[in-house]
Formats: sequence, C-alpha cells, structure tokens
Amino acid sequence: MKLQPLADDDPNHIGRYRLHGVLGSGGMGRVLLGMGPDGRFVAIKQVHAHLLDEPEYRSRFRREVAATAQVSGAFTAPVLDFDVDCPIPWLASVFVAGLPLDKAVTRYGPLPVPAVRVLAVGLASALEAIHRTGVIHRDLKPANVMLAADGPRVIDFGIAQPTEITSELTEAGSVLGSPAYMSPEQALSQQITPASDIFSLGSLLAMAATGASPFQAPSLAYTLFNIAHAEPELERVPPELRTLIAACLHKDPQSRPTPTQLLDYLGHSGSQGRPWPGAVHDELDRLARQLTEIASDPEATQVIPASGRQRATARSAPPVENRRRSTIALAALSGLVVAMVAATVVWAGRTVEAEAPDMLTRFREADTCRWVQQALGSDLPQEVAAGWPVNVTEWSWQPTSTWGCGAQDGQRTLRVEPAMSLDLAEFEPTGAAIDGKPIMAFDGQGFCRRSLQLGTAGRGWGMRTTSSEADNCALVEFVLTRMMEVIDAIPRNQNADRSLAGVDPCTLLSPDDLNPLIGPLPTSPASVDVHSCLWSGRSDISVKLRQYDPEDMSGQSVDLGDGLSVVAPSQESSYGCTRIYAYREIGGRTEILEVHASGGYKETEISCAAAESAIRLAVGNLPA
Repeated sequence: MKLQPLADDDPNHIGRYRLHGVLGSGGMGRVLLGMGPDGRFVAIKQVHAHLLDEPEYRSRFRREVAATAQVSGAFTAPVLDFDVDCPIPWLASVFVAGLPLDKAVTRYGPLPVPAVRVLAVGLASALEAIHRTGVIHRDLKPANVMLAADGPRVIDFGIAQPTEITSELTEAGSVLGSPAYMSPEQALSQQITPASDIFSLGSLLAMAATGASPFQAPSLAYTLFNIAHAEPELERVPPELRTLIAACLHKDPQSRPTPTQLLDYLGHSGSQGRPWPGAVHDELDRLARQLTEIASDPEATQVIPASGRQRATARSAPPVENRRRSTIALAALSGLVVAMVAATVVWAGRTVEAEAPDMLTRFREADTCRWVQQALGSDLPQEVAAGWPVNVTEWSWQPTSTWGCGAQDGQRTLRVEPAMSLDLAEFEPTGAAIDGKPIMAFDGQGFCRRSLQLGTAGRGWGMRTTSSEADNCALVEFVLTRMMEVIDAIPRNQNADRSLAGVDPCTLLSPDDLNPLIGPLPTSPASVDVHSCLWSGRSDISVKLRQYDPEDMSGQSVDLGDGLSVVAPSQESSYGCTRIYAYREIGGRTEILEVHASGGYKETEISCAAAESAIRLAVGNLPA
C-alpha cells in the first residue's frame, strides 16, 4: 500500500475520522485513509472541487450516495458515513485491506480454478446485494475488485461517475480498463439493466483465469466492436469454468443468469483459510503489518509543506446514528432544497440575508458593461490599474455569453459576471467585506478571481470578477467593490423586453412538465442563477439561456417535427445529452435556449429523449 502524505492545507479530520494519508487520486476525486473513533480504518472518497462547477454533479452524487448507503453484504465495502452538503462532499466506506485484482494478476499471474470459483461466489453475492437495492454497478472491472485475506470485495459501486470520459476510457490499446469489461448494451448505448453487470462479471472472471479480457483487441474501437458483435475468446479458460463464464457472456441480457442463479450453480465455494495464491497472501500479510504500524502510532498523520495556507478542518458530519436513521428519507428527499426567498441563511459563521425576490430580475435585465463603466468612472486609481490604461474608456468592452461583460487591453482580460453560480468550496476569505458579506478569493495559475455571495448558502450565486493576471488581484477586488456600491442604480439593458436575458429560466419548465421525464420532483429547483435553472429528480435537467456569435454555433440539426429544429452540439459528454434552440439574433449575436438531460455513461438515447421532450415544452413557453 502506497500511502501518500497529507499536504499542509489538507484537514486533519474529515467528519469524525482522523486522516492518515492519501491512498490515491483520479479524475473524479481522491481517496484518503482515515480512522474512526472505534479504531477502524475507513476509505474516505472526496470529490474534486472543480467537478462541482456543474450543478448536476452534486445532485447526482447525492442520489448515488443515498442509494448505495443501503448496500450491505459480506463481499462489498459498505458506506459508513457521508456528507454531501459540505463544501467538498465525501463518503466513508469500510477500508478493504486488499490487493486489486488487476494488480494481482499482473504481478502473480492468472488465478487457479479454485480461486476463480471463490472469486465468482463472492462477486455474485456482492451483485445480489447491490441489485437488491436497485443499484446497478455499471463499472465492474478488475480494478474495482479487491482480493482481501478472506475473500473478494466489490468497491466503488456506482459512486459519483465523472461528467467526462476518463483517460482510462479513451486510451488506445487499453484492455484492462473499463471498455474491456463493458456489456454490449453499454457499448451500443442501449438501456442498462442489472444483467449488464453479469456480462461484466463474465469478462472479469475470464480475465482472472487467463490474464486477458475475452474481447481483447489492439484498439478501443475494436474492443467495443468485439463486445457488441464477436464471440468471446474462451479457449484459454480452464474447461471447468467455461460453462459458467459463457453463460454470463450471452449477448442477450435476458439469457444471462441472475446473481442468485449463479450462486445456485456454484454451490458452496467458501473461502476458508487462504483462498488466493501464496504470493498474493504474502503481500496481504505485508499490508496488514503496515496498517498495524499506522494504528499503533499516535502521530501517524503525515504532513508535508505545501502552499502555506492555514490548515483547515472539514465540517463535522451529523452524528452517524442520526444519519443511519435518515438514509431512507435522504433517498426520497435528495432533490429537495430550501426555498431561496425571504430567508436567513448561515454560511462560514456569518449570517447573511437571502436575496430579495426581485434581485435576480434586476440582474437579468442589467446592461453589465454600462454598469461596470459607470461604477468605475472615467479614471482608475494608479495603484489598482497595474498596467491597464487609467482611462477606462480606452478599454475594449464586449458582452459575454451570459450577458456579463469582458474588458480587454492587449493580452490582458477582465471578466465580470453578475449572479452566477458560485461553488464556495473553491474560495477562501480575503479578510475584506462589502456590507458585511465576505469577499472570497480563488487564485489559480494565470488568473485571479474574487466573488461575493448574494444568494443562499452552499451552492448559491453571486458576483464574480476574474482577471487573466494572477498578480493583479487589486483591480479585480476594486471592480467588485465599486459595482456593489452602485447596485441600487443598475442600468437596464435596452433590449431587456425582447431578449432572453430578461427571461427567468425556471419559468420555462415546471415540475408538472418534468415529472413524467425525471419525477418525482420537489416544487423548487435544485439550483438557480441569473440565466440557469436545474431540476433534480431521478436524474437532472438543466435549462440555460445564452448568447453567442453565430460563427461559434456548431453542431448537427435535429428535426423534432411540427416545424421545430434544434441543434445537437458537435462535442457532447457521454453522461447526458444537450439540445440547443436558436431563439433570435439581437445585436449581431444569436440568443439560445440550451436544455441538458443528465444520464448514466453511454445512456445517450434515454437522455436525448428527455432533453428533446423538455426543450419542446420550453420553446413553447418562450416569449413571442
């Protein structure tokens, strides 16, 4: 086990768990080794902050945690604790002291027949427990199966899949990554059922017995073709395992056995003693000794120097007893949010009044470029200009796609976005405030950003200003401060009455419209900003209003009938479907309505049907 040390800006604790180091990191997040008050080790999976830029991601994570928290079984790694509403969502599951199956086969060769039978019994039992709760794993592969000293464990059952294909899915020639263990339904973007996991199980067992996927090919495309159309290569599979594996690899999902039928066929193949080859158990013994050393060292939390920021402690999770009682309620109420009107909210120890009902309307109708220029006046103080012309009328001003404003001087850029979604987990307080509201900082390589929360706590909305120069934060903060000083005199866009800019996106679709597609839905959307609205039920549907230069619009036209045509973007995520309707041109720019329906990996047909139904309804509610 390679345990990486914590950085000095990592917390010492997450919830009630003391952190000991980082087990690994990937596209969706990282996994930390923690220890609970009872002395048990846990694996804490923490989402990458940048993924939370997409409102759909937190909602999907919430639903998946609620579902998988109900999974238990001897051959799974059950979820013990979680907090999906803190700035950086996390979940803690039982830490499996084991060796991933892919590494075991790579290092020590294929498993003998008795070990494969033990593996099959354990994985069938795990799938039986997972499917019983209504969850489909979707990504059963050797890396997600741990060989523990007493048998196998399935990990990562459907938790928080990323919104983009990971490098593992796109790397040419990969035969041990997810594509080699997909079902034909996944490869063909068809509807996924629990039988999909059985096909993946068959491929996994073949790999364990032979060292290679039964659909191995020199390219990703060829591998997917083999999965969908070719018969598996089972000649190297020991004869006593071929009937079992071949049954799992039927192209027809209805012809595959269920986990219960597999267990009936296998009978009792218990894992008494040491079920794996000796070399595997030797490595497991070394791991056990390493964990014993960590547990016995009261100062085992490792820290290395990093950015020098003050160490933080993540928000404590609710007591686990209360959380266990509320698991079922969380599954049912995952889409519910607190209404964002006339409420008092608490964030970061400060009490902030929620927005007045008409504030978003004022921001929608704003002429942001005029607002910025009026706020700054004719000349900037020399100390904040930092290379920009002191006379702001010399700057080049251009509206953004969200009806914000961008300024440019040579290679320098400044961007102002009022009432945009803010993921406050990205930001840190600067120590300064405007009218009691803290100015928050997010400084990255090559840029400086300041924000001021005006909406509700957590994933609220607010003002955001960004400079392309990381060392020019004084200008960004100055612009934000001056704009807030004149917030009661925001100039109105002269096209507000006929532009999509003045339309509330949440009025274009109602819960009654969306319940047949993704219901049941709460009465309020899950996330709102000035030009976006997210509805969250069984899956998510978002509505966005934007404006673009006509030459920036690209994609394939889709005829929905009745004279309605929309555009399918030329670049689309495999986790959902987007449809775009061109509304009208104003000031040389095309205003568009964009509807996105989220979905599981490669469930494009289902997602696109939802997106097309939703955009048809939304177009009918646009102003004439």
